[in-house]
Amino acid sequence: MTVEKRKLEHIDIISTQNVTHDYNYWDDVDMVQKSMPEVDFDEIDTTTTFLGKKLKMPILISSMTGGHPDTKKINENLARGAAESGIAMGVGSERSAILNREMGDSYSIVAEYDVPFIIANVGAPQLIKQSKKALTNEEVDYAVKLVKANALAVHFNFVQELSQPEGDRNSKGVKKRIGDLSKKYKIIAKETGAGFSMQDALEFKQLGVSAIDTGGRSGTSFAAVESMRSREKADERKERVGRTFWNWGIPSPICLIYSNVELPMIASGGVRTGLDVFRGLAMGATLGGLASTFLRAAIQSDREVSNLISQLETELRTAMMLTGSSNLKEIKKVRRIYRGRLLEWMNQI
Repeated sequence: MTVEKRKLEHIDIISTQNVTHDYNYWDDVDMVQKSMPEVDFDEIDTTTTFLGKKLKMPILISSMTGGHPDTKKINENLARGAAESGIAMGVGSERSAILNREMGDSYSIVAEYDVPFIIANVGAPQLIKQSKKALTNEEVDYAVKLVKANALAVHFNFVQELSQPEGDRNSKGVKKRIGDLSKKYKIIAKETGAGFSMQDALEFKQLGVSAIDTGGRSGTSFAAVESMRSREKADERKERVGRTFWNWGIPSPICLIYSNVELPMIASGGVRTGLDVFRGLAMGATLGGLASTFLRAAIQSDREVSNLISQLETELRTAMMLTGSSNLKEIKKVRRIYRGRLLEWMNQI
């Protein structure tokens, strides 16, 4: 199984199948509104600064794809939307381009657009020796330069790897590589659906990581994705592992509490709307990241990506007005009510 073919399988499953966690914890965050907000909707300021770069909105098109000719258009549609709206964008794991340089243009297409903040992407498991050799410093540097990145996301996806027929099973040595890379790049530690603990966040800070993308439980379950892939390949053991760990992880809003170690945070994992972005900002995030929602739009057209961004902006501004928030700093002052299963977690952490 080539990396390129696996990427297409992931896109097909995520865009057509129900592979989400069974509960979205963002729905358990209510905001206390103001009926007399004293805010002009048209004057609301949504600008923010992330790792030294100014963005027009606190939204990130989360790392998703690349590495196959069919994914080039998806990344181009996303990049065009990000450039037009002044928001940040990440590309998917660049391992396939590192292994096969002919795949590079499916990623580098994003650098042809004036995206204000671009995030390169490599996997933590690939930074250390598995059945294959670890990525070298030169290969990581190629991934960063390929997309003219402002930062490098290192994604942690061990739940996915352990559910995957061809997954990597070693994590020894990751800390040292993260620390070394942090001396050269702005590293964003990124989870992919299972979330980070407080210990993780503190260790990232000690290692010199620049930001944390929480990637908690509430959205796409990559254990579920791999379970479906394993079923197609008649790998019963891995299919059952994926089903068993379908809902594994720390809820996304809880990750914002755990990861608050005075580093910029990206709220992701189950973020679907501008209201969810607002909820994440209220809980301390600098940006809200969406992946599968953008993927479905980008598969259709660049216009659908632009329409989605416009919808997210309208929803974010609506939540801001209804809480009397004329800028992003004021969002953090809005009173929040936690309930349901999220409150059960909060009462025990």
